Amino acid sequence: MPIKARPRDSRPARAEAWPGPAQSSPTWIGLDSVPEDCGPTVVTMGVFDGVHRGHARLIERAVSLGRQSGLPVVLTTFDPHPASVVGQRRDTSLLTTLERRAALATDLGCAAVLVLPFDQVMAQTSPEDFAAAVFDKALSARAVLVGARFRFGHRGAGDIARLKDLGACHGFAAHEVELRPGCSSTRVRELLGKGDVRGAARVLGRPHRASVCGKPECRCAPEKLPAPGTYVVDVNGVRRGTATIGKEGGISLDGRTAVAIPTTVDFISRADPGRDRAAVPDLSAIA
Repeated sequence: MPIKARPRDSRPARAEAWPGPAQSSPTWIGLDSVPEDCGPTVVTMGVFDGVHRGHARLIERAVSLGRQSGLPVVLTTFDPHPASVVGQRRDTSLLTTLERRAALATDLGCAAVLVLPFDQVMAQTSPEDFAAAVFDKALSARAVLVGARFRFGHRGAGDIARLKDLGACHGFAAHEVELRPGCSSTRVRELLGKGDVRGAARVLGRPHRASVCGKPECRCAPEKLPAPGTYVVDVNGVRRGTATIGKEGGISLDGRTAVAIPTTVDFISRADPGRDRAAVPDLSAIA
């Protein structure tokens, strides 16, 4: 059964589609949440887990094209990771929450974020049905930008050639953008698994962030954590501290396991017992 967009007259009105100057960009969960007549748009599509420097290049190209054509950019992503649904044997542990992904996309200039719930129905949707429902009916795309070698549709049948053909049918131009060499979510996961948080920061373009739950009995983060060990971190973006990752995935801050409030932890470097913590370089020292 192909995915379908709900009839436009039953969706939110256009007045709710785009943010004003003081508003943050909206996040739409599913096609039913896309406002009526939100297009025309420029669309960039991918999983974007991590929103690393390669992703940033793709988003920046879409934003540049959007500015040239006077159209808003909608970042379209998937949740959960498609590989986890179709059974591919690969690490799909989360690098960024949807909220963090949307915030980073907004910072890069996207006007909205569309999250497509990825399930078996989505996995079995043909490229033709996907393009009709998402790019044409929902978003009225005039341009669609994807990373090199990105695939969509049932069994990954939708490559850039198929996307260009579908664009000719639905009135959008398809663009393939080469991401930065060495920048991939897989690479970030590998580096975190080795405890190399500085290497991960070089790929991401910023420190890796984890969100620590506020209850003492639930001190784990939804995002992937670095290998067990002690790290120099920035806590809530305002103070430097240490975080210790246990073998079971729990996290303690400055030696305390109870975290009283929701906390974000940015991993700066592996802690070195032989050095003064104040001497540890911050992100500006990471080339």
